[in-house]
Amino acid sequence: MSNRVLCREASHAGSWYTASGPQLNAQLEGWLSQVQSTKRPARAIIAPHAGYTYCGSCAAHAYKQVYAVLFVLLIYLFIFLSFIHSFSTF
Repeated sequence: MSNRVLCREASHAGSWYTASGPQLNAQLEGWLSQVQSTKRPARAIIAPHAGYTYCGSCAAHAYKQVYAVLFVLLIYLFIFLSFIHSFSTF
């Protein structure tokens, strides 16, 4: 059994979102910083996942409503689902 990590290039970098890691991070932090949390965290969210240019601000409003720990888990889940969603391009 190999200890190699399977890693593929982001298939939509530069089209659905910027290809620059620092610029993408700044965009995400910017959208999230503009959102107020609700009084209670959300139990469930429905968030768009089209190109960040189109839905980044809207998605930030959804993701900001969950606990910080759950937020990190949701990001990992989003990355996993994005991978599965575009598996045919792998």
